[in-house]
Amino acid sequence: MIHPPTDDPVVIIQHEAAAHPGTLLETLVNAGLTVDVRQLHAGAAVPAVAELGEIAGLVVLGGSMNADQASEFPFIDRERRLLAAAVEDGLPVLGICLGGQQLAAAIGGRVYAREVAEVGWLPVDVVRDDALLRGICSPFCALEWHAQSFTVPAEAQVLAVRPGDPGVQAFRVGRRAWGLQFHAEVDESILRFWLRRDNKGVARRDPALHARLTEAVPQVVADSRLLCRQLVENFVASF
Repeated sequence: MIHPPTDDPVVIIQHEAAAHPGTLLETLVNAGLTVDVRQLHAGAAVPAVAELGEIAGLVVLGGSMNADQASEFPFIDRERRLLAAAVEDGLPVLGICLGGQQLAAAIGGRVYAREVAEVGWLPVDVVRDDALLRGICSPFCALEWHAQSFTVPAEAQVLAVRPGDPGVQAFRVGRRAWGLQFHAEVDESILRFWLRRDNKGVARRDPALHARLTEAVPQVVADSRLLCRQLVENFVASF
């Protein structure tokens, strides 16, 4: 059980309806924390840098847009500046998928298009001890659903990778800012919608994988819930 360390809200930036906070929001609320979800797709704005002193932590979620689409999605540049300022201020930050890519780009990393989208319930190796991953075994399985990956600059610490893949799965920069490539927050509604929409072309490219994932939804969601709870508890402990 974690206990609220502050009355200030945790701000979650949500980019689209299909990528909501899922079990991450559930874990934060169950811990008694105040949560402010900024739904950009519904007209909310990226928080101003001046707001950073009034929030306990910042979480940036994923989305179907890419980190190099700032001309189409103006929030991308504003969000990146916010993340850079949050790291500079030492604010607790957690970026997930697109949010992790944005954090990497904000500190000088490179986001790049993959030759093939990485999708599946896949093993991830922990390569460095870190407070965010405390209590998480290595390897652990996590849901991957992305067509871009990222590198991080030398001042960031790589925490987790996928066997044989050059992309970073988890990293830390400074004392309290973390980026993740995988999705621990998925609940059943999120995953079933992603499988139906299939914006990464899994059914066309690998119909057997699509079928396996569809059949495994209950187990993936149950295991992800446990992973998400541990990550969130570790994240909140940094407040």
